[in-house]
Amino acid sequence: MENAIEVEKIVKRFGDFTAINGVSFKIKKGEIVGYLGPNGAGKTTTIKLLTNLLTPTSGHAYINGTDVNKNPTEALVPVGALIEVPGIYDYLTPHEMLTYFGKIYKMDKREINQRIKEVLGVVKLSDWENKKIVSFSTGMQRRLTIANTILHDPEILILDEPAIGLDPKGIKDVRDLLKQFKSEGMTVLLSSHLLHEVSDTCDRVIFLDRGNVITHGPIDEIMGRMVVETIEVKFLNSLSKEDVKKIKDIEGIHNLEMDGNIIKINFDGTSETSSKILIELIGRGFKVISYAPQKRELEDFYVSIMNDERGVI
Repeated sequence: MENAIEVEKIVKRFGDFTAINGVSFKIKKGEIVGYLGPNGAGKTTTIKLLTNLLTPTSGHAYINGTDVNKNPTEALVPVGALIEVPGIYDYLTPHEMLTYFGKIYKMDKREINQRIKEVLGVVKLSDWENKKIVSFSTGMQRRLTIANTILHDPEILILDEPAIGLDPKGIKDVRDLLKQFKSEGMTVLLSSHLLHEVSDTCDRVIFLDRGNVITHGPIDEIMGRMVVETIEVKFLNSLSKEDVKKIKDIEGIHNLEMDGNIIKINFDGTSETSSKILIELIGRGFKVISYAPQKRELEDFYVSIMNDERGVI
């Protein structure tokens, strides 16, 4: 079975409101896929359908080829899921909490103790195994919930906003964990608002809005669709008003912003025009220190397609 996760024309309605409207996608084994969209897009609803916390109005969700709704026990055995912001038993220690969940997973005592050591090592909480969780920072608590998610050594992870509310260090810790999971061949469906983290860790992305898949594709392909429209140029000397006028007169430059000896040039985004502008600058005697086309980030693409979908200009 090549696909670890498959969603087929799934619909979820709550009364007259359609939260998910015929969504379909496939995730191959070993892929990390980002599931992106604004609040209310339907990301968490999809994840709840995949983990049998909700029943679809129509359509099907499969884990390793098994229909989640028809046979949830079999389908969800290889899955670890972190959904929304999970509760933390802060009066317990990590060892006590993970032991409790290990019993729920029907693991034996020896296996539980061994896996506790392993997963706490993975999330860098080994030294806190027997400390009360109430003393943990938000980042430490989130890492502990991820440890709980992987306690039973799942093949597939479904993570709903695992880095929400974390500081930059906590976000980096989660990103490093995702990279580690990827290196181990784990399949991950990652719902996130942190688009930079998604672009740095995922193989593919799926954009969702108002319960519909807007676009999807490999990260490299998505990034390739982004047009470079700005060039940052740094000059050896500060520019005079006459210098700026000469630069503005160069064919292909739409507009520019100046800050001391640095200007940002707006152009049509093509490599040919970028090359011609540089040749003209050098030809007109300007001493260029650096010439750097500014690549758009995944956030820019996200905003662009959402605006296109909603008819925003």
